[in-house]
Amino acid sequence: MSKTILLIGATGNQGGAVLRALLDNPLFSPETYTIYAVTRNTSSPSATALAAKSPAIKLVNGDLNNVPAIFQSLPSKPWGVFSVQPRGKEEIAQGKAIVDEAVKAGVSHFVYTSVDRGGPASDTTPTDVPHFKSKHELEQYLRDAAAKSSGHMTYTILRPCFFLDNLQGGFVGKVIATAWRDHIPSDKKMQVIAASDIGWFGASAFLNSTSPDYRNAAISLAGDNLTYGEANQIYQKETGQPIPTSYGFIASSLVGMVKGVRLMFKFMRTQEVGADIARLRAMNPELKTMQSWAADLSLAKNRKG
Repeated sequence: MSKTILLIGATGNQGGAVLRALLDNPLFSPETYTIYAVTRNTSSPSATALAAKSPAIKLVNGDLNNVPAIFQSLPSKPWGVFSVQPRGKEEIAQGKAIVDEAVKAGVSHFVYTSVDRGGPASDTTPTDVPHFKSKHELEQYLRDAAAKSSGHMTYTILRPCFFLDNLQGGFVGKVIATAWRDHIPSDKKMQVIAASDIGWFGASAFLNSTSPDYRNAAISLAGDNLTYGEANQIYQKETGQPIPTSYGFIASSLVGMVKGVRLMFKFMRTQEVGADIARLRAMNPELKTMQSWAADLSLAKNRKG
């Protein structure tokens, strides 16, 4: 009998990365796993392209403001759940509802993607950054629910550091890169992670759910640790161009006027994150550095060109 995984945000950045990593993993096959891929519109081009990747993928139309309806629409109860929510006023309610429905459905393993707040210190450090605090609250809610399940539901919490994918360009990406350049000290190193590696660890958490590395574990994720200047030098060497940025006043306005962004960059300036990159690379020898990620980006752009 195949195991079923309910994958929230299947067409999003992190959910999509987990799905692709599952399909690429030799331990995965359509005979042993089925993925219920939740998307807001099962008829969208991105959703239909997703379904075409494998017979293991079954599209599920879902609204995170009505989580019980998502679970009720499934052909069978899920063995696993991957949970990620967009930041915002509904994040906590949506996240708790997914945990609640997972417990009711008898889910065996729950993978939640959160954010790093200082490595092991993340357990007790909500910080004053609004979307960091909400994720800390959801982590605690998941832990409590798992404990109350008397060991039936186990969990893995993934805590990514700064996303390398922010550096690909686009308006938002350019502003984020500019804020890193202008609002983080030039000698301050940042831990960074590729979305594809978040996907790798998410998939591995399901496929190795009984391993001590993943069973009731929280893992901070990063593949490199470097300053903006070092990152920009590597990016330019691999792609032939500097990291795409915007006007400094735009980033400064965002940091100055938006409380959540201001507090996040204050945290990034003054606190240390805590991913154990050596341990992560032992778990995943192909964990991307800034250099390998930028090289892959350059290759992808050349193919499109």
